[in-house]
Amino acid sequence: MKRAYLILNGELRGSLPFYQQLFQKVKGDILCVDGGSRHLQSLHILPKELWGDLDSTPPSLHEKWEKQGCEIFKFPVEKDFTDFELLLQSLQKRSYEEWIVIGGLGGDTDHLLSNLQLCILYPKLQFLSEEESIFLLPKHYVFQSLQEHKISFIPFSEKVTALSLEGFQYNLSAHTLRRGETLCHGNTILKEKASVHFEEGLLLAVLKNKKTLSQKE
Repeated sequence: MKRAYLILNGELRGSLPFYQQLFQKVKGDILCVDGGSRHLQSLHILPKELWGDLDSTPPSLHEKWEKQGCEIFKFPVEKDFTDFELLLQSLQKRSYEEWIVIGGLGGDTDHLLSNLQLCILYPKLQFLSEEESIFLLPKHYVFQSLQEHKISFIPFSEKVTALSLEGFQYNLSAHTLRRGETLCHGNTILKEKASVHFEEGLLLAVLKNKKTLSQKE
């Protein structure tokens, strides 16, 4: 499966060793969006591409990267789309099957909300940190071997119809979940296989990557 790792300028939530180990195991292309360069610089990682107006990347760094083979895509400061979305528009024309975002959470609230909202237009997006994974669910999805992990489901459309949850602390059967409702906040996976099914709508999953504190050894 061809993966693109998209490095943004938000917080790297969690510990530095987590991200060091993550990038050591990366099987895919690392594509950096402007200010995300500070994260890669601290981790001593060369991206395949650097995107943006480059107002947050020191000239010495992107010049060094360019000499080392990084392809630079520079845009004017004043533009109709964020640097991140310009990269996403390019990815739509490529063959990457997974788009994994690092550094897309935290930081400015407007950036955080805008980034998450981009899942509506670009459903391949997955936001990853040591603490959590955030992604839009397909209409049929099974979580495997994640017992005792906390999870919330957030409607990203006016409504999510015929929503059924099986294998969770709080299950549902053919429920219509409306935008703004918090019924599916703070659930827990209990079974080895926990399934989600719905007929229509957009449903965002926020999965905690660690077990609940009460269940830790």
